Amino acid sequence: MTASLRHRGPDGEGVLRLGAATLGHRRLVVVDPGEQAAQPMRPLPDADGDAPPAVAITYNGEVYNHVDLRAELEELGYRFRSRSDTEVVLQGWRAWGERLPERLNGMFGLAVWDEAAGTLFLGRDRYGEKPVYWRRLAGGGLAFASEPRALLLVPGEERGLDPLAVAKYLAFDCVPGDGSVLRGVRKLRPGHALVWRDGEVRIRRYWERRYGHSRLAPEEAEDRLWELLVGSVERRLMSDVPLGVFLSGGLDSSAVLAAMAERVDPARIDAFSIGFEEESFDESPWARVVARHFGVRHHQQVLSPRALLDLLPAALDPLDEPLADPSLVPTYALSRLARERVTVALGGDGGDELFAGYDTFVAERLARPYLRLPALARRGVAALVGALPPSSDKLSLQFRASRFVRGLSPDPLVRNQRWFGSFLPEEAAALVRGVDAGRVYEDLLHLQPPPGEQAALELWTAIYLPDDVLTKVDRASMSVSLEVRAPFLDPELAAFVHALPFDHKLRGLTRKWLLKRALRGKLPPAILRRSKQGFGAPAGEWLRGPLRPEVEALLEPTRVARAGLLDPALVARVVMEHLSGERDHRKQLWALYVLARTAARQGLW
Repeated sequence: MTASLRHRGPDGEGVLRLGAATLGHRRLVVVDPGEQAAQPMRPLPDADGDAPPAVAITYNGEVYNHVDLRAELEELGYRFRSRSDTEVVLQGWRAWGERLPERLNGMFGLAVWDEAAGTLFLGRDRYGEKPVYWRRLAGGGLAFASEPRALLLVPGEERGLDPLAVAKYLAFDCVPGDGSVLRGVRKLRPGHALVWRDGEVRIRRYWERRYGHSRLAPEEAEDRLWELLVGSVERRLMSDVPLGVFLSGGLDSSAVLAAMAERVDPARIDAFSIGFEEESFDESPWARVVARHFGVRHHQQVLSPRALLDLLPAALDPLDEPLADPSLVPTYALSRLARERVTVALGGDGGDELFAGYDTFVAERLARPYLRLPALARRGVAALVGALPPSSDKLSLQFRASRFVRGLSPDPLVRNQRWFGSFLPEEAAALVRGVDAGRVYEDLLHLQPPPGEQAALELWTAIYLPDDVLTKVDRASMSVSLEVRAPFLDPELAAFVHALPFDHKLRGLTRKWLLKRALRGKLPPAILRRSKQGFGAPAGEWLRGPLRPEVEALLEPTRVARAGLLDPALVARVVMEHLSGERDHRKQLWALYVLARTAARQGLW
């Protein structure tokens, strides 16, 4: 199991047996390279000289407030052998027990085995930057890991695909909530902890978001936002190895670099960017503008369509379950470029979810008056949109308009899902045999959305952020042994933004309104004015071009029928309509292709 995760930690391996438990760890050295910080870790003997307590930890992540916590624990009498945050988390368990995650400012998936109590404790950070997968074992045991591939190596356990989870994947582009397409494998949700004792599992939510109660005036709020962002970035500079920053040329990564330049000489900062020869996908000119503005050491790689496509196997192979986000490929390319010089990189993830940065938030503003139009007028608009010719350009008018019309629903959560997902829930249920369409949306029932327009923020933050964006970044970066940190997801900063009124995030049709105000005078004006472009890849053209033979082979009707999961006729129609150019099914076909490819690698297709 540990060998299967070597890419996550190439610098060392450890296995510890303690009573009924066996813990394993792969180490990526970031803080305290000494052997005293190796894992799995047990605490030092207590001061009275007794044997060390029968407690051990295996832990993935970084805790940025570990120095303050260490001082607090030392006051309580706990002893330390290393400078590592791992040891602070371990001693923190002894001091605070199940309240431990509430004390941590960081990203983490952690497991603590307490032999005396017969308890295994699993915890995951608030936003889901680090993954935790687990499965029940025959006889009442439990296995856990950072990726499903390790769990699939446990002998004697059932293997196969879960039809309901596959239908949810087709609707959400990722597997939402605590599920997995792999039968028997589950995820621990962000902000949750799991306790195993005597074969019984108990899961609880230890943290939740609170929206919209701040009364700060915009001038005060923008100053406080900048102060919090600088503080968050400063905490994430903690490293004993080289550290850099991702730079796309978009607002979020540029904001992180601006805050970083407040604490580090820009001439010593390594910034990394990927560009594309395909103009509609390329943000590299904007990245160069920002890099020149700060005078950083800028490392940029511009990829041809062929070069990007050549990276596809390396980008997709780390997936144990499908993820229908084509930007995984450029994210892998960016991570590989950064890993040539650094071991840690800061990124801008979370900014869109905090500040209403996606197109869907503008669409939400337009949907409300549109839904009040007479039905005849709406049918006329839908007919005009349907007549638009298909386009392979990223976010073309045809693509945006067709997504808008198809997603309209009285429920804002449902609208947003229908806008960003590949398949509508009823389409996903029709594709996957034996699945009830009503259950495809059941993860929305777990959400606790605030009233009004802020409701959609919770959908994007609770589902899309952890199960798509952060999963993509984790797999792409850790496949090349790179750690990526997200300053926007600092608990103090994020809590401040959640509490802001919604019109501080979306003012009129201006997204990220307060963030842009806070960055005035700190970024080039052109960066503050430009519209969101986002990271992407020309999946539609790939599917019609160089990937066509593989797509046709994987989704050939007899092979689909033999897999026994999807309706072969419906799959064949999606394939035919896109490859012929009759319809733009780029999202739907990409989702099907990644599903089939991922399952085939595991012998399940």
